[in-house]
Formats: sequence, structure tokens, C-alpha cells
Amino acid sequence: MVKKRTRRPRSPIPEPVYLIPDVERKETTFKGRLGYACLNTILRNKRPAAESIFCSRTCRIETIKKNGLEWVKDLGRKNCQDLLSIMQWNEENNIRFMRISSEMFPFASHATYGYSLEYCAPLLSQVGALASRLGHRLTTHPGQFTQLGSPRAEVVQSSLRELEYHAEMMDRMGLGVDGVIIVHGGGVYEDKAATIERIKETITRVLPKNVRERLVLENDELCYNAEDLLPLCEELDVPLVFGKSRDYHHDALHPSSISRREIIERANAVWIRRGINPKQHLSEPRPGAETLMERRAHADRCQSLPEELPEDMDLMIEAKDKEQAVLHLYRIYGLQPVKQESLRPPDENPTKETKGRKSNKKGKKKEEGEEEADDPEEDVYLTGLVALESEPQPPVSKRRKRVPVGT
Repeated sequence: MVKKRTRRPRSPIPEPVYLIPDVERKETTFKGRLGYACLNTILRNKRPAAESIFCSRTCRIETIKKNGLEWVKDLGRKNCQDLLSIMQWNEENNIRFMRISSEMFPFASHATYGYSLEYCAPLLSQVGALASRLGHRLTTHPGQFTQLGSPRAEVVQSSLRELEYHAEMMDRMGLGVDGVIIVHGGGVYEDKAATIERIKETITRVLPKNVRERLVLENDELCYNAEDLLPLCEELDVPLVFGKSRDYHHDALHPSSISRREIIERANAVWIRRGINPKQHLSEPRPGAETLMERRAHADRCQSLPEELPEDMDLMIEAKDKEQAVLHLYRIYGLQPVKQESLRPPDENPTKETKGRKSNKKGKKKEEGEEEADDPEEDVYLTGLVALESEPQPPVSKRRKRVPVGT
């Protein structure tokens, strides 16, 4: 008889000791909330891997065919459960603004494999209730394949399904008007003026009310600057997010003739008129970035807040270090108390590569067929330049082949 070997219980992995460098102290009149997008690096990097917390589990179409729709829907359930944990961590660290991953419910907007979120209604309601109780703001930012101005009806329909999925998720959370859905203008299709008219037509005649009431447009560095979108936003009463940076911003490659201060004032006027708390985006280029693609990539952290920021608005920090980038600015400006145990040191040698540090690239044993979505920010900003000028393309990933929502 073979004696069964008893496994020793795995000892907890001790937390390493981090040396946190000091920061240069600065002053600001800004009193709003700072937020980060989609992923918490501390929770994502928890060990053992089974304890990792994140809300971007996804899969491929082939996995859906193999494992079935209920298996995929369970990924959404896990993502939703982990979002609750992330929000609780945020509260404990004085972060009350976050962008929800668009991958919360994989392929929910797909033409063939899409599904209603009714099955997860109780959990989504818990998320909304927690956000309301803690005073947290949750927003979303669908990827670059959401094209409101495409001349192809099937692309617009795919975009509509994607926006309806985001709106359903936020409606089932019970989020108020501050729960917005942000999209870029998209491609220009060789005729910017005609495309803007199609965007206008889509917003006014195609989008259902629950989507239209949450819709926000954002300028970009290639196709539509703030000056292109402001008149449309003011005419339709659609808020505008002005993506900007200390040294480099979207206007740098596609400049507007009006100042950043005027852009922010006019943009925020639409937010206020709609009764929505204004929000804008802040990012910086990677140190030493020179080429177009290098400058489009977000730095690990932002080092300062723009002087022209109004005192009371929300600012999404689009940076590779996610919650660490927010805590970094908290320390610089004394905006909120910061727990020493929540800090991680910055990368001593930040890269100029367009893909930033993955929070947990290798060595994790996942359930068969389960994958993690790439950084949604990179999906939005770093798809090839040609793709932004033509038809929407899926995010490029060596780890995951994303199927466009219209296929």
C-alpha cells in the first residue's frame, strides 16, 4: 500500500520591505478627487496568485464555444466581486474615484455571444450601494473600436451595443449622473466635417436615452482636438473631457487655437449645466520619449497638477502605476493622508516602451481558458495610427486576441 504524502501548508509569503523615496513638496488650490483606471497594482500582485484581486478576467471566442456561456458569465461575477474589494481598499486609502474596466463582463456586447447582466443584478446593486455609501465616483471608458462617426452602419451598431452594455452595467449599479461613459471622437474617415455630422446624427437619433445621458466625448492627439469637439459638445449639451498633461497633451500634436484655461472653463460649463460633477484627465509622457508613439504612452506617474485646474472637480490620473500614481500626488501636494504600507517605490529606470509594466505578467496559474485583459488605457491610446484614421480595430495583444464587438 502506497502511503499518501501529506502536503505541508504553504507558509504565507512575507511582505517585502520597500524603500520609499521622498517627494518634492508642492502647493495647489485643487480640492477635488483624484482617481485611477481599472487596475489596482497592489491587489493584483497579491501572493499566492489565487488571492490576486482584479476585475478584468476575460477569454477568447474559442473558449466560449468550448466552455459555454455560463462559464463566461461566471468570469463577470468574479470581476464584480473583486470590484467590491478594490473599492474597499480605495476607501481605506482615501481614493474615491475610479474607472471601471470595460472587461467586467467579457463579450457582453457581442452580436452572437452577448448576454444580459440581469444574472448579476444583485452584485451590481451591491457595487452601486457601496459607491453611494462611501461617496465614490465610478466611470467607464470604452475602447477605440467604439466609433460614433463611422460611415459603416454595422460599425455604428457594434458601437451602440458596446455603449448599451456599459449603460446597463451602470444602470444596474444605480449610479447617478456622475457615472459617465467616455468615448473619443474616433476616426475622421478622410472628411472630418462629414464625420462630425455623423457623430451628431448618432448621438441625437441613434443612441437611446440612458446611453445619451451618460455619454461624454474626449479629445485626442490625432484626429479631434478640443477645438473640434467643443462646438459639438456645447450644441448637444454633451460634456467634454479634456485629456491633458503638464508637458505634453493631446493638443500638442493636434493643437487648438484656444488656451487650455478657456477649454477647461467652456468644457466644465457644459458639465455644470447638465448637473454633472466635472471631470478631466491628466497624463504625462514617459521620460525621454521622442517619437510619436513613445510620447503617446503614459508615464508611470505624474509629477505635478496643472495650474489652471478649478478647485472642485474630479481628475482621472492616467498613469501606469495606477493607485500608486494617485498616492504619489497625494504626497506631493498633501491632498490626503497616505498609509506608508500602501506605498511602492517608482521604477528606477522607466522605459519608453508603449506598453507599461504589467502588474503580474507571468507565473500565475489561471483557470483553463481564463485570461486577463490588457490595460484598457493602452487599448484606447496605443492602437496603430492607421487604425484611428480608418475603421476601428481590436486592441493588439500578444497575450489575447480581442474580437471586435461587431463580429
